[in-house]
Amino acid sequence: MQNKSPLFSVHKFGGASVVDADAVRNVAKILITHVDSPAVVVVSAMGKTTNALEKVFSILNSKGIIEAQTELSIIISSHIQIAKELEIDLEIEETLRDVFNSALDEALEHEDVDARYDALVAAGEFASTRILEGYLRKLSFYVEWWDVRDVISTDERHRCARVDEGSIFEKGEALRKSLSGATIASSDSSPSQRIIVTQGFIGRSSNGRTTTLGREGSDYSAALLARAIESKEVVIWKDVPGMLNADPKVFSNTVTVTELDYEEALELSYYGASVIHPRTIKPLQNEGIPLYLRSFIDLGSPITRVGFYPGQKPSVPMYISRHNVVRLSLGPSDRSFVGEDHLSTVFGALNSSGIHIRMMQNSAIQFDLVFDEDSEKLKRFVGALEKGFWTKTTKALDLLTVRHGSEDLITELTAGRQVLMEQKCPTTVRRLLAKVS
Repeated sequence: MQNKSPLFSVHKFGGASVVDADAVRNVAKILITHVDSPAVVVVSAMGKTTNALEKVFSILNSKGIIEAQTELSIIISSHIQIAKELEIDLEIEETLRDVFNSALDEALEHEDVDARYDALVAAGEFASTRILEGYLRKLSFYVEWWDVRDVISTDERHRCARVDEGSIFEKGEALRKSLSGATIASSDSSPSQRIIVTQGFIGRSSNGRTTTLGREGSDYSAALLARAIESKEVVIWKDVPGMLNADPKVFSNTVTVTELDYEEALELSYYGASVIHPRTIKPLQNEGIPLYLRSFIDLGSPITRVGFYPGQKPSVPMYISRHNVVRLSLGPSDRSFVGEDHLSTVFGALNSSGIHIRMMQNSAIQFDLVFDEDSEKLKRFVGALEKGFWTKTTKALDLLTVRHGSEDLITELTAGRQVLMEQKCPTTVRRLLAKVS
């Protein structure tokens, strides 16, 4: 285990925390009041920018460059408007135009559609970090913009790249040196701590191409950068008070779990808890770096600390509900047993398609996979199976996971629903649910 620096910290802000000018101002206030040491600030794309760039990507592939540029101009204008409201230096307008237009140019260089996607969509993070860096500089922060691709190296897979975690510490040497530099003299109006603003979600492959780590991958980026700088902690700022025992949009009377063991957090993220990206926990656990989940909306609300709490279980049941999932049933075309050779083909196709499995189950002649609906990935997966399999798809399903709950609770939560699949272990019950027709 590393000797963590008592000086450095990592703070991650998602898209909702930088959605507009007021949100950016709020981030600056948080950094002034809650960051007392040199820090790396990891930022996602603003609001729904990633979705908007995905629309540009779709238009580029279907209608061409002129229509894509028209759609992209809307995104550029919205970012420039936020920069103007923040009264950032006028040079930011040219910078933002260059960020988005360069991304489009880079995308056009790639014949591979997934490489094109990564090149274009990554512009959201580059733009948001330029705006935040510009605003912090205006407030006299001692701030530096950093290209995270210089630290996070990945394989050549696109849209779901795998990070070379073994190189993170070595790649982070320049980042550590920059954080360790002398600070400027402080005053009541001029924060003196070094702040490095960088991007989540993206990396660089060995062939020099931009890659992305999968949707919501900025939490994982923060954990990797914590390893790179030997951080004393990671703070992920969310729009909810810490880790709730359930999604408040789905369940009532939710409560914050204030302490969570790494292993429990791993299980919850694996089962689909949206508050933590599935790959976030392990780099922190390996190095004993605590993770704090805090609300950027209500700074006085409860906080969750994820760390070493061996054997400690949450005092309340934990609910995870994922909507709009798909069950794909498959088997050999000749209706023979599902053997190891068939499974090898299936898992190879899953790996190449980028599908993340939420649940799986097999019988003698059938193998069932449950995952979030994504028509493009589903098409790619079925195509990779070749002709040796039959498949059947059932859509618009819900996957409910309950940890540390009673049988009566499970029955109550799934009343009136058809149970298509069920899995049980001593701590966890999972049910795949359909509406009763």
